Amino acid sequence: MLKKLINNKYIFSLFTKFTLVLFGLLNSVFINRYLGPSLKGQYSYILNIVNLIVLILNLGIYQSYPNNKRKQISNIKQKYFNIFLLQFIIYLIIAIVLSVTINRLDYTIIFMLVPFAILAKQLNFITLIENINLRNMLNIGNQIFYTVTLFSIFIFSYRNLIYIISLLYIKDIIIILRIIFKFNFKVNLKCIDIFLLKDSIKFGFFPMLTLLLITMNYKFDVIILNMFVDFDHIGYYSVGVGLANQIWVIPDAFKDVLFSKTASKDSVEDIILSIKLNVYISLLAVIFIIFSGKYLISLLYGVEFLSSYKVTVILFLGIIPMIFFKLIYTLFIARGKQKLSFNILLISVILNIVGNFIFIPRFGIIGAAVTSVVSYFVCGCFFLYVFMKEYNLKIQEIVFLKNNEIKRLKFYQFKS
Repeated sequence: MLKKLINNKYIFSLFTKFTLVLFGLLNSVFINRYLGPSLKGQYSYILNIVNLIVLILNLGIYQSYPNNKRKQISNIKQKYFNIFLLQFIIYLIIAIVLSVTINRLDYTIIFMLVPFAILAKQLNFITLIENINLRNMLNIGNQIFYTVTLFSIFIFSYRNLIYIISLLYIKDIIIILRIIFKFNFKVNLKCIDIFLLKDSIKFGFFPMLTLLLITMNYKFDVIILNMFVDFDHIGYYSVGVGLANQIWVIPDAFKDVLFSKTASKDSVEDIILSIKLNVYISLLAVIFIIFSGKYLISLLYGVEFLSSYKVTVILFLGIIPMIFFKLIYTLFIARGKQKLSFNILLISVILNIVGNFIFIPRFGIIGAAVTSVVSYFVCGCFFLYVFMKEYNLKIQEIVFLKNNEIKRLKFYQFKS
């Protein structure tokens, strides 16, 4: 029975995500209680800046991997690793030079974290495509280490943002080394496939911009908030974002499997069933947070974070439309429809940025939350419309479970 569960990609991916949700909640408890609202606001601001830089500088190269894997290029994993390693070395040298030149601690943290975060993200994606169960096991192990270490910092040290940031370096380095060991990658910068590099950059340009837009849709509001509110309010807002992100890992579990599946075929039935299940789960989560959110926030983070409740409820409403984007996006990327994804996200992000500049000065973090939900709704509905039109689907086929789908929900029959 256990072997069947592990071999089933959906079940094991869901198990992994639920495990990560549990550890993620524990991590958020330790981080929020350790740092407090103000330092947590600074921490969230730094992470958002790093995430945006990472998405730009990775050039979207790894996004081309599923498409090139379909072409059955020889020794494809090693060739991509050579490219990733070259990027890492170049960015690390630049980071060191900038850190010495500018000589500011906050800038140095950002500069030095970026190369490791890029390489970890790239190798994680390759592992997802090649062996999703291996990726899941590696992530569980890394998360356990991170949580245990974070708990030690929480118990034994005084408030210090540097300790929490340093742990991010360690976490990325461990996952990088473990993936290199598992796939037996060789360090060989002399064998860079220039044609593959150029092709990957060309292919990855729009996926890179698309992911940048995705991140801006999720995180750019924190950067704009920093222009108008203090770090305490950013800390309150980050709690709402963090709790919503814990629910988002459920569609992410399905997304991970769909990335693996759509690398070889369209898997439309799997996408439809995944959408239905995630919508139902998210509706339950929204109802739960409306009625129990205040108690949950107080229990986890303390009464000093109760100001996060309204923001959390609003952001939870944005989970449902983004399910459509997260799950349909996998198919669009595998089929090379990156320009379409980019155009839809561009509209959503423009609405988000303009709305934030209009409503944050007037309504603060509530204005940011409402603006984010509106942009999520626009993005998700556009993706759903294109998907339904392309595959001649009706709305009831997306909303209601069919008899054959109900049978598939029995894990021993669920298609892996």
